[in-house]
Amino acid sequence: MEVPPGETRRVLVDLTPGVDLVGLSRSLAGRSRAERRARVVAALESRARRSQDALAPFLEDLRRRGLVRSWRGFAVVNRLLVEATPEGIEALSRRPEVAAVVPETETPVPAFAGQPEERPERASWGVEAVGAPEAWRRGLDGAGVVVGIIDSGATAVHEQLAPGFRGGGRSWLDPRGRTLAPEDTLFGHGTGVLSLAVGRNAAGFTLGVAPGALWIACAGLPEGRYNNVLVTVCADWMLRTGQPDVLVIAWLLPAPGCDRSLQGVVDAWRAAEILPVFAAGNRGPAAGTDRSPANYSGVLSVGGVDREGRPFAAMSRGPSSCGGAVFPALVAPAEDLPAAFPLSASSYVRARGTSYAAGLAAGAAAILRQSAPEASVAELEDALTGGAADLGAPGPDGESGYGRLDLPGALARLASRRPTMTRP
Repeated sequence: MEVPPGETRRVLVDLTPGVDLVGLSRSLAGRSRAERRARVVAALESRARRSQDALAPFLEDLRRRGLVRSWRGFAVVNRLLVEATPEGIEALSRRPEVAAVVPETETPVPAFAGQPEERPERASWGVEAVGAPEAWRRGLDGAGVVVGIIDSGATAVHEQLAPGFRGGGRSWLDPRGRTLAPEDTLFGHGTGVLSLAVGRNAAGFTLGVAPGALWIACAGLPEGRYNNVLVTVCADWMLRTGQPDVLVIAWLLPAPGCDRSLQGVVDAWRAAEILPVFAAGNRGPAAGTDRSPANYSGVLSVGGVDREGRPFAAMSRGPSSCGGAVFPALVAPAEDLPAAFPLSASSYVRARGTSYAAGLAAGAAAILRQSAPEASVAELEDALTGGAADLGAPGPDGESGYGRLDLPGALARLASRRPTMTRP
């Protein structure tokens, strides 16, 4: 029977078991990066398809009874998005293969880790500070590398981003289905962060670290608010369709401390050789102001510094609530940075926050990927942290991590730990 409007709600239904990503990654050691990615994605899709197909008859029965309106599956984690009545949700929760049922949630305020201001300079001190010009002189500008972003969106009209949009049906997704071409809200967060990673340094404005890289985007936070359903759609799309080499995550989960709700997603990206770069957040200056997903163990979290190399005042500090990891992993320029703004094709703002520091770091990661196409995610992360310029007391700490992003240092470390010739 037809379910009356307003009597259903959307929930995320996690199924068990998932894929042993650690074991799978270990078994793929020595294979090409393309094969590692393909095998991981295929394993995730196969596991999801088997378990979700097994549940389909039960869901279809609930649909016929008017308790379920619709469902769709994901593979980045073994998960279903189900629209159902409370009775249908209760029936699902009692199934033995269901690990968790989580209602759709959305934060009431923006979840971003940066904000635009006015009056930008034309040349970014941040680009100079991380050593990008030296990489450019070596012929490294990110060419052949794809950077993705899950954010408010991104505009393909702006002069900094128009030439670098990859294009085609695999490069843009609005999970709400409202736009078929890339666009951003007037908040402009996604456009600004992406421009610091891959901006083409056009019209006299120098702001992008990897101006030769291409970009794709998914509007998972269209008004800046974190929505667990939209982010799941984008996370799955990035893994299975967009498949960037580097992925910028410049937003935070709403709860303080360690929130593991995205751990499986992050693990899947990394296993599929997508390097996620996380903004550490702007919840400081007190110690212990970390937030997820940037505080997950072993990920690349990026804090901020000012022009004098001092910690960005609002930057979130460690130690990590998720245990063990240095947080932030490193720092990058986070104040007085020129960034593209989507008001027009030639609008700019002055930006601040660890979101923009993460954009610079993502551009650096793209250049490392270009220099070593077969390097693993772990090797790129090691190069960025191991090649950083130490700040403050010797060694890693909860204010600057392993130090300030230094692209020449990262390139040197990567070259020293990789064979001269890589297998295609």
